[in-house]
Amino acid sequence: MRPDTATALEAGRAKFNQRDFGGAHETWEAAWRREAGADRLLLQGLIMVAAGCVKATRDEPRGAVKLLTSALELLGGLHDDGGLALGAFVVKVTAALEEARAWEQRGGAPLVPSFTLDP
Repeated sequence: MRPDTATALEAGRAKFNQRDFGGAHETWEAAWRREAGADRLLLQGLIMVAAGCVKATRDEPRGAVKLLTSALELLGGLHDDGGLALGAFVVKVTAALEEARAWEQRGGAPLVPSFTLDP
């Protein structure tokens, strides 16, 4: 992993945990453009989670479900976590996806993304 990617991962994590999902997305996307291999896939998965959270905050359950599903497909297959607690994060995203699905299918309570990405 490039040193600037590690910096971007941490900066995006901080933004994500402050619920600045758009800012996290932008930070990770800048690094994603420069990366390759597993690091690029990790960033892509994180970007999709952030985008799914943006959709949730915009009252768009279908978009949230689609993006979180795609993110989990990417993140679930990764072994390198980039120094993040990726396994715990995947569990949190999975729970958020289930909430988003219930919201989309039954018109239940909207998903309020409140989970964090820990180091």
